[in-house]
Amino acid sequence: MIETGTQFEHILKLLDDDSPEIQKIVRTTLLDNSLDIILDSKIQKFDLPEESQEQILSTLEEIHFEMVTRAMTQLCEAQLEDIDLEKAVLLLAYWNNPATNIPEMASQLDDMADEIRKQLPASGHPLSYIDIMNQIIFSDWGFEGNAEDYYNPENSFLDRILDTRKGIPISLSVLCMLLARRMGLPLVGIPMPAHFILKYDDGEDEIFFDPFYGGKVYSREECLRYLDQAKIENKDEILGGCTHYDIIARMMRNIQLVYSSYREEPEKSRQAEELLKLLEKYFQ
Repeated sequence: MIETGTQFEHILKLLDDDSPEIQKIVRTTLLDNSLDIILDSKIQKFDLPEESQEQILSTLEEIHFEMVTRAMTQLCEAQLEDIDLEKAVLLLAYWNNPATNIPEMASQLDDMADEIRKQLPASGHPLSYIDIMNQIIFSDWGFEGNAEDYYNPENSFLDRILDTRKGIPISLSVLCMLLARRMGLPLVGIPMPAHFILKYDDGEDEIFFDPFYGGKVYSREECLRYLDQAKIENKDEILGGCTHYDIIARMMRNIQLVYSSYREEPEKSRQAEELLKLLEKYFQ
């Protein structure tokens, strides 16, 4: 549980104390509150002297990956059955770039969802909702699959996707899911082999569509044929959808693959593998 605002601000002001014991207390406090610090940018809310701000940033840089792993652990321990998709994706963005303003990113998603909601009809067939959402996201706003630079790591991190408007199948699907959740539209991820799509499923209607290809809609029969060609046996299970943990774990495997085979950044690859093992510990 995070300290009260006054207590936390007081502890932060002790950063310029050279005492090893005080430094240990401060670092422990930062780590104990990792999830709240990252998701809420709590430190930036305090009116601290410039020197204190610089010291805090330096300390956070030193313990960056430890903060991320502690925050991911706190997130996993807070879940009963499945991980919170949005918080996990935001943590991955922070892991990749600690300068990312997480609350600002969440606010941007809120604004985007509000813009789509204004254009949705009050009633109608679910396909009309999906068509309008796809029109706005992929045609009006220009989000698209990055086929030309598929293995660019930026394709996997939400902050970069929001900036570049480019992603891979699973990351664009996650973007749609986060927006749809804000509008009450029931979307689930469909983990196709070597691909990833979405399904609208309200218990009566199901609509499969593909964010990587501009929201192209597929019938269930087309999805089954694709799975047949891939020689997949558990077709109905796959088309039933996957968990949020499955999505985050798949994203982490993609990231680890990129950093180990395409960008050759051993430290990033190692950290991605460590985060994946942490997730598996709680949800496998």
